[in-house]
Amino acid sequence: MFNYTVPKSSCWGHVIRPKDPFKAKQRVNAFFETYFERLVPEWDATRQISSVFSWRTSVLPKVEWPEDFSKPESQKVFFILTGDRVMFMGGIPFPISSSEPVSYEFLRRFVSDAPFRMSPKNFRVRILGKSGRWAWQKPEGEIAERLRTVFV
Repeated sequence: MFNYTVPKSSCWGHVIRPKDPFKAKQRVNAFFETYFERLVPEWDATRQISSVFSWRTSVLPKVEWPEDFSKPESQKVFFILTGDRVMFMGGIPFPISSSEPVSYEFLRRFVSDAPFRMSPKNFRVRILGKSGRWAWQKPEGEIAERLRTVFV
């Protein structure tokens, strides 16, 4: 499982691309329609909207929610959209395997469709620590290398 967060230095989220408000509106709405349950009302660049979304499971290669994410509310993504920025509180959890090649193909599509610029440095992978507890860590080794190929 992956989680994407914004760096601490960017607490206001990511800039929505493209800068043209009309084109940005089209891209943001298409992005949400593709990857998440329907956005009602559609986002408009002239106002702020806060919304909680569930993944559209039909786009995910193979859904793998861990047991501690079994409650529906823990599987949601909270977005705030303003005139030119997008923020996601708590990050974007990706319920996909970090060992399956198809997961990286999905991430490549997601990253290219995102209406904001993503960075491999902001991904975390869920691992079982030495103490037997789950933790989010920066990807290392093969996982880090596979993530870098997503952004080429």
